[in-house]
Amino acid sequence: MVFERANGLTTFERVSKGIGVYVHVPFCKSRCIYCDFVSYLDSSYEEYTEYILKEIDMYKEYLSGGVSTLYIGGGTPSVFPVEFLWKIVNKLSEFGTFDEFSIEVNPDSFNENLAREYKALGVNRLSMGLQSTDDVVLKKSGRLYEYESFLKKYSIARTYFDNVNVDFIVGLPGESWKTIQENVRFVSDFAPDHVSVYLLEVHEENGNSFLKKPDDHTFQRYEEFLNALKSYGYERYEISNFALNGKYCIHNLKYWFNLDYVGLGVAAGGHIGFLRYNNKESLNDYFIALSDGRLPRNYEVFNTPEREALETLFMALRTKWGIDSESIKEKTEVDVSNVLNVLKQRFDFFDGTKLSERGMDFSNLFFVTMLNVWEEYFS
Repeated sequence: MVFERANGLTTFERVSKGIGVYVHVPFCKSRCIYCDFVSYLDSSYEEYTEYILKEIDMYKEYLSGGVSTLYIGGGTPSVFPVEFLWKIVNKLSEFGTFDEFSIEVNPDSFNENLAREYKALGVNRLSMGLQSTDDVVLKKSGRLYEYESFLKKYSIARTYFDNVNVDFIVGLPGESWKTIQENVRFVSDFAPDHVSVYLLEVHEENGNSFLKKPDDHTFQRYEEFLNALKSYGYERYEISNFALNGKYCIHNLKYWFNLDYVGLGVAAGGHIGFLRYNNKESLNDYFIALSDGRLPRNYEVFNTPEREALETLFMALRTKWGIDSESIKEKTEVDVSNVLNVLKQRFDFFDGTKLSERGMDFSNLFFVTMLNVWEEYFS
């Protein structure tokens, strides 16, 4: 893999420095119809904070090596009182200075006072969930703001932060070609540092009759949006993520390079060495486990070397850098070169190391095939 160098460090050196920490804030004002993240219309903020602090204490051994990135996601972190964020951040600050500190905000709960507070807290990257510039789409999706009000909040964000991400979802109810044109216009006019574009995912078990799986028109609109981003100079460095001037999300790259990170809070996940875990999804179960002095895990597994190698392939091949089979062999003692050679012969958009732009568009097909080839080879 060939990595860019900035401020004396390559991208991989920046990403691999220290451990990442994700804190899940599971509280929302309301539920958006497309959301399948764990969230609650609850306000037990103080109690939740105290349990997060307990959980941090249980990870001191891992955090003592230094925390380089902090990402606070949700849910809706911008409804969480800043006084409690201070407690969490101060506790984590004992383990080092964050090179990147991101927080997610919703336009309806973000304001200038919060921007000032976040700045004082040390936040240096803001992620705003716009999803669509179309008011019809926003209303049908359960969002609590209109596009014009978002623009005012975006202006506040730009005043206080020089690294702002904006999220979009393609395929929401009420979307049209005009929706995509207006999304593109926003990017053209306001040039956020980072843009994330996701295709709507519809899961049968959600049972939401308002959501429909993406059809051919949806895929065409998605492709037009991505092409427009590239024409404005955005670099597609991961399947769904685009950056200007190399402003990648360093924390998320820890996930995609399958490096170490600790997940704190309800439903948070972590990866330490060969250990992968997910926390309990119920607030009550989470509280009970920590009250009993137990890690609040719902699932944990120590990967076999083969499983760790496979997960590394799945994650890193989402990025523009792809994978380095030698580094995987060094970490896991698993030789993946034969699997990669088979895939290279089957797909003209895979060069044995990374997917091309076209390959990213067909990544689902590629990953399904890769899993089949893997199982045949290692069975």
